[in-house]
Amino acid sequence: MKKRFDRRSARRRRNASGFNKGNAGPILKLIGAVLGSLAALTLTAFAVMLALQFLFKIDTPIKPLVVRDAKTETAAPDPHTSTAPDAGPTPVPTPHPMAAFDAENAEKELVFPSEMNYGYLGDPYCHNGKIICSAGKLADGKVRLGKLIIYDIMTAEVSEVMIEPVNDHLLSPVFNDRYLVYFDANNTIGGGFIRMVDLTKQPISPITIKAVYIGQPEIKLYENYITWIERTGSDRDKLFVCDLKTQETTVVQYFDRRSYGTSIPDFGGGKLVWADEGGAADNNSSICTIDIETAEMTSFNPGSYVHDPEFNGSVYVWIDSHHAPGARLMFSDGVNPASVIAENVAEFGLSDKFVAYGMDEAVYVYVFATGESYRVNPSWQKAQFLGTSNGVVMWMDVTSRERDIIKFVIPPM
Repeated sequence: MKKRFDRRSARRRRNASGFNKGNAGPILKLIGAVLGSLAALTLTAFAVMLALQFLFKIDTPIKPLVVRDAKTETAAPDPHTSTAPDAGPTPVPTPHPMAAFDAENAEKELVFPSEMNYGYLGDPYCHNGKIICSAGKLADGKVRLGKLIIYDIMTAEVSEVMIEPVNDHLLSPVFNDRYLVYFDANNTIGGGFIRMVDLTKQPISPITIKAVYIGQPEIKLYENYITWIERTGSDRDKLFVCDLKTQETTVVQYFDRRSYGTSIPDFGGGKLVWADEGGAADNNSSICTIDIETAEMTSFNPGSYVHDPEFNGSVYVWIDSHHAPGARLMFSDGVNPASVIAENVAEFGLSDKFVAYGMDEAVYVYVFATGESYRVNPSWQKAQFLGTSNGVVMWMDVTSRERDIIKFVIPPM
């Protein structure tokens, strides 16, 4: 009996020290239910975040489940390393259009209808795509330039200005959108009349601006102003300016030395420009200017003799003698020392981007942007430079002198 009691006591002690299967079942079920609910909630939240991230592009706490290609992955820039892009090969400068200029194919000729029969031409001037020049024939053994001819560059159309000379020649025509000015020259006694036409009024009716008694001045035109130098006494020349609107004439400068009295003035960059004495030495000249709007007067000494100065608003150009053999064509910006463009220059004309000049029976343009000169008439042709205006360079083809032939070119700039 005692043994049975001991066995029962031992069994009770074992049961007291562990869980009873019958009592633990409900607890395990409860724990399992809680863990299942938590797992379901977690999966639901994860699914919702995936939907927000991939379907609606909304950032969520989870990392995108996208495998990136290591080759295309962009690393964060190192703040201590330069991120400047590779400059690549050094660009090659674009050649100036004049480097490929073809004089043979670029030149054009003023061609007139055969019935006009004008064998003598001169003094071409270009404005707004049209060239006006003097034209004439032989009369009583003498050349008489009694017509002004208009040539349209684009259409090659030719027409005559309905003007008859009071004297013998119609010379030095200059014009703009409103005014045409020319010199009506007397071939017998010299001198003549400076005359003007208001192109806005019809019919054409020339008006005499001033009578000239000695010489044949070359006229320069700017807007409603003209300028010229004229000998008015035995030893005195005067620089004149006339306002074409009022026809009022003003003397700007007197010249006691004949050398400066033969120098042609110019309009450029809104200024009147001329040459005058610059000191005691004969080779020391001044380039003088007057601003047309403000009347402010300035001058500077370029360190050489100055004849026929011209100005384009940024550069002054002149020759250093009276068109003598060996004359040098020079330029300056008015601040830096003068530079020599070419020697043995006969005539020249200034444009906005270049200066054209005649030298050794050829015509050249010096381009300020490149610092180079380029020949603009064919290499086989002999040429006499006639002028440049409105970006057009004009010359006389003197290869053959059977008749007067005016050629022109528009240098590409």
